[in-house]
Amino acid sequence: MKLNIIEEEPKSIILEFEDADRGIAEIIKDKLINSTGVEFAGVIREHPEIGHPRLVIKASKSVRPILLKALDDLEEDIKDAVSQLPKQAKK
Repeated sequence: MKLNIIEEEPKSIILEFEDADRGIAEIIKDKLINSTGVEFAGVIREHPEIGHPRLVIKASKSVRPILLKALDDLEEDIKDAVSQLPKQAKK
């Protein structure tokens, strides 16, 4: 997956996800919505069959630290989920 920064200002950012479906952007958006300082987080895709999903984030303070914290939190959530799965399927 390639991530492109389409636009970045101190309190807003637009990220484009190449080679990824809308799912990853939606997961990040859902984590951001509950983050302190986030005023808006949404996913847009100009057309379902063409283009790439874009994550738009607007914050009341610097957006980059908020985004990085949300990604760190997601990483921890995934590690926790993996640790709870058995290594082999039950028969």
